[in-house]
Amino acid sequence: MKQVATLFVLILTLMSTGCSEQAVTPTGESKTPTETDAKSGEKGHTPGEQPAPLEEEKSKEWIVNRLVEISRHYFSQMEETTHQELPFEVFRENLQRYMTDRFIDQEQLEEFYKGGVGQNRLFLFHYEPGTLKARTTILEHTEDRIVVKTMWFANELNSGYYEISTLRKSGGDWLLDEKRREETPKGGFQLTPQEAEIYLKNFPYAEKPIQSVKYVGNKTLDAHKDFGLFYQFDGDGETYYISPFDGYVLSGDLEHY
Repeated sequence: MKQVATLFVLILTLMSTGCSEQAVTPTGESKTPTETDAKSGEKGHTPGEQPAPLEEEKSKEWIVNRLVEISRHYFSQMEETTHQELPFEVFRENLQRYMTDRFIDQEQLEEFYKGGVGQNRLFLFHYEPGTLKARTTILEHTEDRIVVKTMWFANELNSGYYEISTLRKSGGDWLLDEKRREETPKGGFQLTPQEAEIYLKNFPYAEKPIQSVKYVGNKTLDAHKDFGLFYQFDGDGETYYISPFDGYVLSGDLEHY
């Protein structure tokens, strides 16, 4: 028993001596955490952890939703303030979380608002979810500026064209800062059947959303004087034709929507 007790005391002594040696500061100049981080290039972050980006890149889906939100807000506020016969200043204030002052002034919204008649460049200002979801091209994306290229399909009032829209970040919100028109090239949009299908599933002129869309094939129609080639679709049992050139849409009885 004495031998066991002596051995136990010896072990404790050795362990105590080892701990004391580890607690001693190594020789040489010590480095502060800040100096170490600065040399490693990861100041303020644990090893292997990447610094968060300054601005999270917005997806096409987010941009599409923001443009649609701005469009709907514009029309809802226009209807509400004109119905209540409120001054333009109230309308402007309601738009400032969605549009820059530069955009409001350039588009002459005050003149249009006070006149109450006629058309300005925003008379048909809206973004159709179908065209944006079918094809939206990001031309520029920085911390405070996004530029996208979208489509405007042909109808009885307008031919098809591209639209260049600029969003600018201000006060934490992304605001519409500019909108300009760009004519389509000679070949038109060159819609794919897949893009046309996406548009028909979000067709703004259908009485109710089209749930089932099936591509049937190509068909040449005389109704379109310039370009007669159309994609034919079966949408919930009804026939639709859509031009891959300019997005012009006709129903089965060839009536334009």
